[in-house]
Amino acid sequence: MNSKDFLDKCIIVKIPHGIEKRENLYEATRRCWRVNMKKAKDAEYVLGTIDGKILCVIKINICKYVDTEFCEKEKIRCKNDFGVNIKLCEKRRRKEFIGIEETKDKKYLGKILPEEYIPKQMPIRYTY
Repeated sequence: MNSKDFLDKCIIVKIPHGIEKRENLYEATRRCWRVNMKKAKDAEYVLGTIDGKILCVIKINICKYVDTEFCEKEKIRCKNDFGVNIKLCEKRRRKEFIGIEETKDKKYLGKILPEEYIPKQMPIRYTY
């Protein structure tokens, strides 16, 4: 895969190690990101990655602020599973993507990202 392979507007997110062995790749990929809302609304896909490998592909239907109710109900789980800063959720700074997981995607799923798109310190990259 190279940078020209991104024909779609994708947001690439770095999900925590250990999630790949769990059933919640979808949740780790879609929820509690501090993204630019304008850019996020233009995105077509969110790609969950670990060490540059794409493990989850979600076709985005909507991007919205994370409900504070979610943070209250699942505060401990959210923090433990995804390393989320709950105070940012409560201040409505985090966003979540709602969409359909593309489990049979051939365009992105299982591919290795080009070096310039691998999230390093900042857990988010945009392909557009």
